[in-house]
Amino acid sequence: MDYEEKKRRQLVRVVIAEAGMVISVIAIVVVATMVAMGFFISDKGTIEQSGLIQLRSLPTGATVELDGATLFARTNLQRSVAPGEHHLKLSRDGYDTWEKNIKMAPGVLMRIYYPRLFLLDRKAEQVLTLGAQGASDGAQLGNQLEFYLSSKDRNYILYALNDAAEWRILDLRGDEVKETILDLSGILPGMVTQPEDKYKKEQQNGEKAPSYRFEGTVEKMVWSENNEKVLVRVKVAEETSWILVNLRDVAKSLNLTKGFGLKFDQVTMIDSSANQLYALENQQLRKINTADESMSKVLLDKIATFVNYEGNLVYLSPVRESRAKDGTMVQEVGVYRDGEAGSTIIKTITGETSVKIALARYYNEDYICYTEGSELNIIYGNFPSYRPEGANLEELKELVSKKALAVVPDILEVSPDDDYVVAKKGAQFMVTDLEMGDVYEYEAEATEIKWLDDSMMFAVRNKEIIVWDFDHSNLRNLGGENVVDRAVTITENGRYMYYLVENKKGTLDLTREKIRN
Repeated sequence: MDYEEKKRRQLVRVVIAEAGMVISVIAIVVVATMVAMGFFISDKGTIEQSGLIQLRSLPTGATVELDGATLFARTNLQRSVAPGEHHLKLSRDGYDTWEKNIKMAPGVLMRIYYPRLFLLDRKAEQVLTLGAQGASDGAQLGNQLEFYLSSKDRNYILYALNDAAEWRILDLRGDEVKETILDLSGILPGMVTQPEDKYKKEQQNGEKAPSYRFEGTVEKMVWSENNEKVLVRVKVAEETSWILVNLRDVAKSLNLTKGFGLKFDQVTMIDSSANQLYALENQQLRKINTADESMSKVLLDKIATFVNYEGNLVYLSPVRESRAKDGTMVQEVGVYRDGEAGSTIIKTITGETSVKIALARYYNEDYICYTEGSELNIIYGNFPSYRPEGANLEELKELVSKKALAVVPDILEVSPDDDYVVAKKGAQFMVTDLEMGDVYEYEAEATEIKWLDDSMMFAVRNKEIIVWDFDHSNLRNLGGENVVDRAVTITENGRYMYYLVENKKGTLDLTREKIRN
């Protein structure tokens, strides 16, 4: 063999070897990429894609069983899961268990962040008596409350006894509950002086004689996100007033109705500190600046009701005759972005059917929800910008389209952390999970929507606490004795559960149980 032939063959071998290495590297990269994307070879020899589950629990460190097999890692964890139906079970020594059937789709990220385990060995601890500085005061109180409301982050409780001129704030952030008393006698309408004979009688008995009593009704209350203010709707006789109560400095509270001379039908907060508000009066929407007590010009007209998330809002127009003047009656669901010149119509609904609206912000996208009769629709994306020639709605995607619900709801609202949309009529609950778009319909243990945390609901039945996850799974009886059907609260740190108990003396006692170590 001559030298040139030998050299040519060596070159061929080198080229083949390098080509093989390149092909091998490409194959490894492709396989690694497919594995990273969740592709695998099934028992049938087909290539399928798994989904990814991210699983957290409260508390963490729970043992996880998937389809009966115990996983090596404990919560919090993430794991690739084959498509199809699976059974999850979480357990931890000293706690109850949590279970759920899930349906995994190929290539989907499923976030399950809400499982809560409760300590099994819990003891009820009386903290204080409502209306007194401590339980040992033994004050004889009626069992009626004007209101009892937890803050949005569940760190505080605001309450008042019937007819009382004083409001009280309970601070639940530490192991010791602190109570602050607020005098609303000069703030709320409906405050009257006590009758002289009752005043003297209380003084003779050595009791503290309040000089004012409240003769109105608190119809609605909403905490600000920063816990510094409460928006209140008060009714006295036939007159309704909106008050923005400053909990840090009561003297700086604002009577919006009196200050602007308008009878507002609806008022909502825009920002976390309630420095700006949306207000609806005579079907006209305006914006209020509470810092300088000023009000904008009319932003939108012909508005029946609205819901907002910060500056963006969804509105429903009154029923009216269509512009075609053919006798057809229509309603419009529209959106408005703060600061823009006009609004955008999302849906025109024919007829006078019942329409409910809701708005959620979930993972930086807006979810516009509305029911048309018994049909549920949810579209999501970014709010369209207003354009005189008409906005582009093609960027909005459908999560739920014309989903037939069991009944026509009379309430449509979102959960505290905007994870779920709840349609309800009576005890019939229809809950949509915005993560997956699944709709769960069930007969609940309550006729009111009461959230224990961001994903769990509760009811008081037979004076005991019943809890369940948003989809009615993990229904549990947490017990309790003589529990009052008012708010049950789990603190933000998840350590204590607070509730009210009516004791034999006729007083209302704030009671708590430690639910995790």
